[in-house]
Formats: sequence, C-alpha cells, structure tokens
Amino acid sequence: MLFSSTVKGAVLALAASLSAVNAFEDTSPLMLLSSKKVPAVHDHLSSASITSSDHFHDLARKLISELQADTYIVVSQPGLHASDFSAVTAESMTPNLRKLYHQAETAYAVRNAHGSFDMEGLEKHIVDTWGTDTVVIDAASNAFTLPSSEKPQLVHVDFPVLPVDYTRASALADNDAFLYSVMSLLQSDNFAVIYTSTPVSRPFVAKRNPVAYAADAPSPTNSSDFYLPTGVVGFPGGVIPEGARTDGSVFTRYQFFTPGMFMAIIASVVLVLILGVGLKSISSIAISYDAFQKEMGPQTVQSMKK
Repeated sequence: MLFSSTVKGAVLALAASLSAVNAFEDTSPLMLLSSKKVPAVHDHLSSASITSSDHFHDLARKLISELQADTYIVVSQPGLHASDFSAVTAESMTPNLRKLYHQAETAYAVRNAHGSFDMEGLEKHIVDTWGTDTVVIDAASNAFTLPSSEKPQLVHVDFPVLPVDYTRASALADNDAFLYSVMSLLQSDNFAVIYTSTPVSRPFVAKRNPVAYAADAPSPTNSSDFYLPTGVVGFPGGVIPEGARTDGSVFTRYQFFTPGMFMAIIASVVLVLILGVGLKSISSIAISYDAFQKEMGPQTVQSMKK
C-alpha cells in the first residue's frame, strides 16, 4: 500500500514537471511599444519570463485606453520563437524592430506567453475607444498603402507563418524591413505597436535549424541573450543601465540547466524513491526460525526419547 501510494505520487510529480517543461513549446513572444510614456501602464509592469496572454492583453488595453495615439499598429506574426529575438539574431535579422524597441518610451516584452491572444477583442477596443479607421495590410502581397486620415488609424499588419527551414532567417529580415516601411509612412511619431505571435511548430522546437540558429539560438528559458528585457520600461535613448546589461561571464551568456537536465533529475528522484521503498519492504520481511525445522512426527519423538 505504501509502495503504491509513493509510486503514484512520484509519477504525478514527474508528469507535472514534464508539463512545465513542455509548456515552453506552446509559448510565443509578445511586445508592447509606444512613442509616449504611459504612467498608468508602467505601474503595472512586472518582470517575468513567462506570463499569460490574458495578462498581456490587459496591459495592452490599459495602454490603449490611456494613450491617444495617431496610429495603433497591431502586428500578427505566426510561428515566432523567443530565440528569434536573441541579441545576436536580432542584430542581423530584425535590426529595425530592435531599434524601435530601445527608442520607445514605453516598452514591454514577454519571452514566453502562453494561451491564445484575443486580437479581435483588442482591435475592437481600439475602434470603440478612439473611433479609428482600420487599414489591413497583407505582407504577403508585398504592396500596401496608408491613406491619409484626420481620424486616428488602426493598422493591422498580417505576416505569413515563418518557415522552419533555412529560409527562416531571410523571412525574418524581410518582415523586419516590411514593418519598417510601414512605420516610415506614418503621419506622425505618435504611435503604439502591439506585436503578437503564435507558437512555433513543434518540429522546430524539437530540432532547431542548424544553419540559422546553431550558434546564436538560446533556449526560451534563457533571458540573458534576449534583446527584449521583460518588464524593462523605455530606457531613454536606448541606453541600458549597468544592472540590466547582458554582457559578462560565461554564466550570463549560456544556459547550463536545460529542460533535458531538469527531466533527468526528476526521473532520477523518482527512481531513488522507488528503490528506497523496495529496499525498505525487503528489509521488513521477518521469517520465524521454526519455519526451518522439520515437522516432528511420532517416530521422531520416540527416537528422541531413546
């Protein structure tokens, strides 16, 4: 009974741990940027490598409600991964987005957001709050126009799903250049950007592209190389304080405690528990000494009397 309950508890603990590790496969990064500082949003920002899309959605709604911008840009980039925004990767493939992030007065990023993001609800909130005109841009068409308007504009940019082969790097660079083209045509520098994404396909998570990411793709749990520091708000002029810099020793640049090691440790703990219960059960077995004596019949008793 003790053995059964212990094993059951160990298995449940292992399953919970595996679920926590696999949860990273179903997450994606999200960003919130604005050209003006919004104190009401700053008060609710907190540093966390993992959060829910609902929490991010609430912050985005608060920013929209407090910021009367000329343009609200909602970007949809399916198939995005936290490693796409590592410091090395972003410098070569998304330099414009990186620059935009560091120049924003309000900037918030989540490396691993879980759950679906209610984009339609957020866009409806923008329209209802500010009476914006909506412009939908399909990046796959490689052509767009931004008509002039006296009213605020909601610009929805749809990017195609990122490939998981060797063309991923070039696709990221093309999308970054396309978004820069959209930003350069804005009527003013009073804007807000909500950059959303969906989880990458599982084959890419299980086996990263060795061509584009062999040297610079960190694990989604590694925040040191992520150029979007979660919860960090608008460093003026893009100057990062000394306490927030990522350059340093090897321990700040690489991840040593990987999900694989975590699962191995949990499995080892479970095996040790099972072995301990088994040894305890064996050591508690008691055998009577009389069990080794032969049954004494009448003849044996008579022979002993003689």
